[in-house]
Amino acid sequence: MNRKPLFAAFAASMLLLSGVNAASAAAPSGGELDFTVLRGDDEIGTHRLVFTQDGDELKVKIDTNVAVKMLGIAVYRFEHDGSEIWRDGHLVSLESKTNDDGTPHRLEVKEENGKLVVDGDGRQGTEQIGVIPASLWNDNLVKQTALLNTLDGSSMPVTVGKLGTETVEVNGKPVAATHYSVTGKLNRELWYDENGVLVQVRFAGADGSEITYVLR
Repeated sequence: MNRKPLFAAFAASMLLLSGVNAASAAAPSGGELDFTVLRGDDEIGTHRLVFTQDGDELKVKIDTNVAVKMLGIAVYRFEHDGSEIWRDGHLVSLESKTNDDGTPHRLEVKEENGKLVVDGDGRQGTEQIGVIPASLWNDNLVKQTALLNTLDGSSMPVTVGKLGTETVEVNGKPVAATHYSVTGKLNRELWYDENGVLVQVRFAGADGSEITYVLR
């Protein structure tokens, strides 16, 4: 079985310009976002973000653990450990380590001399201050034409369309959310609530299966 094409979308999903208040507005009031990852109706993992305000810095810890099993045996694993630091509404630091079914990725981004220095296994270079990483939680993503890949540091051109307000289920309760479609180097359906908090993610796997992040 060729596992890589089937689950390559997971690697892309982890990739995923304003003041401090705008950046903080996208962070949940409880300080955490805890998603169950589904493939169709099957639970295959978790995606968790923890937000901490430390003085003028917003720190975001991101952990993803996915295991696709067949007959009780894991045929694909994806593990991602990332951290972001935001100051004055923009990214100043990002570090991540990823195990994509045995293929490692690593990335370090830091602010130096008015730019972001990118050191990843997919790219070494610089980014303008204000770039949004494709960790998906920050709703300023919908204003961008390119996103920073959070696995390897590459730049991903995208087009974002607003699809209107819909109702999604969050922890068993209906929540009104704005639906956006992201296409290009990253293809995702995203829903943000009225406060700009990410409440649902959906995309198609390479085999046509539906992958959904359901907020608990």
